[in-house]
Amino acid sequence: MANQWFRMYSEFATDAKVQMMSEAMQRRYLMLMCLRCSNALVTLHDEEIAFQLRISDEELAETKALFIKKGFIDSAWNLLNWEKRQFASDSSKERVAKHRALQKQKQEQASNCDVTLHETKANGLDTDTDTEQSIGAPSAKSPRGTALPKDWTLPGDWKTWAEKERPDVDVVTVAESFRDFWIAKPGKDGRKADWQATWRNWVRNQRAQTFRKAAPAGDIWAGAVN
Repeated sequence: MANQWFRMYSEFATDAKVQMMSEAMQRRYLMLMCLRCSNALVTLHDEEIAFQLRISDEELAETKALFIKKGFIDSAWNLLNWEKRQFASDSSKERVAKHRALQKQKQEQASNCDVTLHETKANGLDTDTDTEQSIGAPSAKSPRGTALPKDWTLPGDWKTWAEKERPDVDVVTVAESFRDFWIAKPGKDGRKADWQATWRNWVRNQRAQTFRKAAPAGDIWAGAVN
């Protein structure tokens, strides 16, 4: 793959095989690297290579023989160890693509975090609302059971049901005894999975209340033995 740049190692300045050549030969070696980097070298013929290096055919033959002797190239002008020294990851196109993909992934993760945080806050608000509503009427069904809130008050629909079910009892008084009993109940015994069902059973088990009619004031001694 063609590339706009290639790896140039610092050992070029200290490698005896390179530095024992003339500056003209060193320049030609660098030019071959540039041509190989752009993939032009693999398609060029000797005359075209000579033109790219700005040298004659005789100078090209001399250059080729020297580079083969030093192990820089083979007879087909292929730079030896090129693939070993250059890496596929050096392609700027691939690096840019990877960088953009990474940035996109980070943006998506940040966006997902924002959505999750928003949903968490929204759920938190909903939970608060549910808690406020449950003060009057505990959760109808909870697998683990819940305790009766200390500020529990009798819900209207519970009161209506009780008055129809047991017209012979004072529902308000029954509700007060219900609340006091279960608030004082400690531990797991004071937790119920269905408080509405507990209330219905409580009402059904109430004894009938009899209300004595007060005697008229004038009959206060009625029935007294003389």
